[in-house]
Amino acid sequence: MLGTLTSETTVAQLRSATTAERDRAWSTVYEEHFDRIYRLAYRYGVPSAEVEDVAQRVFLIAHRRIHEVQELTSVGAWLKGIAVRVIADHRRWRRVRTLKAWIVRSEEQRLASARERCPEASAVAAQAQELAARIFDRMSPKLRDVLVLVDVEGSSADECAEILRIPVNTVRSRLRLARAEFDRLRKQRLFLKDGAP
Repeated sequence: MLGTLTSETTVAQLRSATTAERDRAWSTVYEEHFDRIYRLAYRYGVPSAEVEDVAQRVFLIAHRRIHEVQELTSVGAWLKGIAVRVIADHRRWRRVRTLKAWIVRSEEQRLASARERCPEASAVAAQAQELAARIFDRMSPKLRDVLVLVDVEGSSADECAEILRIPVNTVRSRLRLARAEFDRLRKQRLFLKDGAP
């Protein structure tokens, strides 16, 4: 084991051309800093079931980016900087995943009640839902999120801006672009579905 290393030596060893030396250096950094990064993520409010994943991601990003670092005075501070950005990304994507799960649950409940009323109507609704899902999959996530919140869920532009944490004018701009993209993709799908070249 390498023991306690100076920052310069650690960086040189983390970048080492020999696999054995590089692995030992990363192992030392991991052992010395994992608990601190884990606690930092926990203190930032990452759910306890996800803290270890977030901490692991910090070390993966550090490993990938070590060659981009020109000068490093403190490995711990560098890792904490990465951790803060990873935690922010995790929280942002967690909100998006929660929102998407809520939309799917709402739609499933709506479709279940529609199926109980009329089998033919539910088949048509299922086809329309499938087409919409395929179109949503091809759309830009930024445009799709705004379109689903405003046009599908009936949220106002202000509510959408608050949910996505973007300005209201950005919501309006994205909504206009999203509607145009949805219509273009829908027409393209219907054109292809009719068997036209």
